[in-house]
Amino acid sequence: MKVRFLLGVLLAASVPALAQSHPRAMNVSVAEQPAAAKNPTFLFRTVSLGQEWDRKYGGNSLTTSLGYVEPLRHASMSIGVSVPFAEATGHRGMVLGDAALKSQWIPYVRPRQGVLLTGTLRLPTAQDKDAGSGDLSLTPSVAYARFWGPRFLLAQFVQQQVSAGGWAGRSRVNRTDLDLYSVYSGRSLQWWINGDVNLRVDEAHRNAMSSTVTLSYGRGLKKAFGGQWTGSVQAGGGVGPSRPYGSMVTGGIALVGFGVKR
Repeated sequence: MKVRFLLGVLLAASVPALAQSHPRAMNVSVAEQPAAAKNPTFLFRTVSLGQEWDRKYGGNSLTTSLGYVEPLRHASMSIGVSVPFAEATGHRGMVLGDAALKSQWIPYVRPRQGVLLTGTLRLPTAQDKDAGSGDLSLTPSVAYARFWGPRFLLAQFVQQQVSAGGWAGRSRVNRTDLDLYSVYSGRSLQWWINGDVNLRVDEAHRNAMSSTVTLSYGRGLKKAFGGQWTGSVQAGGGVGPSRPYGSMVTGGIALVGFGVKR
């Protein structure tokens, strides 16, 4: 029922697309304003490399992720892929985790607000049971973002993740996430601070509630190929029975907005 409700919300949010203005990402140079890369209604061509250390119940984990995003239709849509490699018990070195395919669409955007629709398909590609969930899952989400000039934004995300198959013996997935996302940028738009508060309700496990809080700092590093190399560090913690980690630290670099003709 909740999945059908969320899909209805996604369809309703797409109605304003008939009156959509020109996507603002086409008018922004991330090479000059790297903080624009953190705006969820800006879709740039991106190659990223990140590493995440998590402290979990029963041990720690280290995951290295490679990602690519390609904007489409004048940057009003995008498709992307993420491939993680994780340390797993009984293996020396890293093994393949669960890959994900993502599609994004901006049906509505104005100078002070915008809507982003996202669909993520997670594949059970992990080579070890400790390196992935073992589930084939689908995650539709909708986000509403509000802008106060180019330096501050606040966005609310709602998403529903459900499993549609996967390895035998793995628990099914049925989870709702509510997320509050904020970004504050310096006057030069060369650096940013990003805060994120997440509340998840695990319907598959008696509506168990968990929460995570993260804070990150990032900045532009160097112009390249018409875009910008950016770097960021992030730290956070989680509480609750279904939290993804107890504490975490992430570092990453990305080449954003490269190869775009203006």
